[in-house]
Amino acid sequence: MAVVPAKAPSESARLARGKAFARARVFLPDQPDVSSLDLTSNPTDDRPFPSDAPLTCRFMPEPVKGTTPKFACRLDSGEVVKIKYGRTPEIPAEIGATRLLSALGFAADRVSFVRTLRCVGCPPTPFRVRQVAETLLLAGFFERALDYDVVRTFDDVAVERKFPGTAIEAETIEGWDFTELQWVDPKVGGAGRDEIDALRLVAVLLAHWDNKAQNQRLICLDQVADETSTSCRRPLLMLQDLGATFGPSKTNRARWAGVAIWEDAATCTVGMNALPYHGATFKPVRISEGGRVLLAQRVRQLTRQQLHDLFEHAGFPADDGGHDEWVTVLEQKIREIVERSPCPSAV
Repeated sequence: MAVVPAKAPSESARLARGKAFARARVFLPDQPDVSSLDLTSNPTDDRPFPSDAPLTCRFMPEPVKGTTPKFACRLDSGEVVKIKYGRTPEIPAEIGATRLLSALGFAADRVSFVRTLRCVGCPPTPFRVRQVAETLLLAGFFERALDYDVVRTFDDVAVERKFPGTAIEAETIEGWDFTELQWVDPKVGGAGRDEIDALRLVAVLLAHWDNKAQNQRLICLDQVADETSTSCRRPLLMLQDLGATFGPSKTNRARWAGVAIWEDAATCTVGMNALPYHGATFKPVRISEGGRVLLAQRVRQLTRQQLHDLFEHAGFPADDGGHDEWVTVLEQKIREIVERSPCPSAV
């Protein structure tokens, strides 16, 4: 079968996205009081799903994307959520990363850890079965064969609600990559260098190496944004699809502990060359002192109890000593940011 190349976006769509990108901010307008937050759930989620209360939803067949087992499911309220299931380390990683970002004032999807999910109409392994059906060009048969009299139970799942906001895309251009951050322009209302560097630094803190464009999102915080993106008054950059964090091999404490914050401490240069794909779209860059201080002021407010709550309630694996070892690693990384000497001015 011949592969049809993706259609290039129109010039008008590219220009509209570019204008929105130039005006994009990094932090949410309302910043939280970090030290007061409860990290047993996402602190910006006013409707978190209780971890110990069984959740029921109705399976919604959709084309598969990516490699992690997941599916769409409709709640009794009519809301559609994304379910990640299976013994994948992406579940605690994504829950932990989104909660940490939310606590620090960044936009992040709302992801809950739920111990028991009852799925009405789910096939035994919904992602893999659908994947095989699509490979064999049998997606239509797969959907017709669904039995909504059957209820299947999944244990220890992640339930994701998207952060509210309209995605700004240019037809086939989806998301953004880190090489594009140079085009954010404070002269037209976009984030300044310090905010951009704070975003880069938190990505390094999380070891967000799977940072292809689809794993970030440009959104509009206004209720309505037309398809040209020109009506958006408040564009915002955010990280998404954060399952490949706390690693680099996804939820791997020993390897995460071995990844230094600074690639070159003397110049405050950060990078991800030591991570998979040599950091993908994240290229080595010097962090400004203002950017370091901006993130340091936020992360230093996190208490040890908050960090313990984050790792425990996100479902991170625990040793005999509980989650203290995870907390210790994160505290060390925070010290690398907070306690170092001021970053030198860029030449």
